[in-house]
Amino acid sequence: MKQYLLTPPHQVAQAQALGLPLAHMAYQLDRQGRLVQAGNGQGDLMLIGVPEAPEHGTAPGQTVREILTRCAKGGFLGVILDLETPPTPYLARLIRELDEGLAKARKGLFLPETYSAYSQRALLYLSSAISGGSLEGRLREAAEAYGPQRLTLSLHRTCRDFFLPSPDGQGRPISQEELHQRMERLEPRVFFSPQLCARYFTYMSRDTGAHFVLFDDGETLKKKRDLALSLGIQRFFWVYPEIEDIYKEIFRA
Repeated sequence: MKQYLLTPPHQVAQAQALGLPLAHMAYQLDRQGRLVQAGNGQGDLMLIGVPEAPEHGTAPGQTVREILTRCAKGGFLGVILDLETPPTPYLARLIRELDEGLAKARKGLFLPETYSAYSQRALLYLSSAISGGSLEGRLREAAEAYGPQRLTLSLHRTCRDFFLPSPDGQGRPISQEELHQRMERLEPRVFFSPQLCARYFTYMSRDTGAHFVLFDDGETLKKKRDLALSLGIQRFFWVYPEIEDIYKEIFRA
């Protein structure tokens, strides 16, 4: 089993104390395709946020050279592309050239599962946070499609409030503080969903009607990890700021 902590620059020292490899959340591509740094991570993985697909400016080849240079200087073993937009011709070329460059350097590339068609070599990651269906079914389907050895499960700490009914299944993100305040005020009966592998409760609001709150804690996140392991998935991402208050429960012997 391999576990990585996705960590912003200001929390690197705290995260390193856990003794797990880090994915440094210190890099981003701007709208011109330039690599922007917010820190100087060293070793393990280099995470590059891509909130918007570049449309013009720096050519993909130049961007790739910048990434490979920084990757070599930092001693990184691989690159995670955190792609938040649908595929574009620019991103397709960037992925192809970066994949080739990293392969020559014997380094890995991690892509979202939705970008699986753009590389036959890259490792694919998918989120544990679902609001419908079955997490086991979702993971089993992905393992059958790509092989479990190619997959990484990104263990996100779900905390969302849904209106009922919820046609889009999105819900509103709420903070842990909001969750605790709501539970103290409502004293709801909390249930565990085996399908979603998360806890939930419902409540009524005079103003907005029926609500459904879905959330994770240390135990549900470990259950998700165990489920993935049972299907042969051996690689995991954890977002350090999400688990900062519960990491002892998650990683204790």
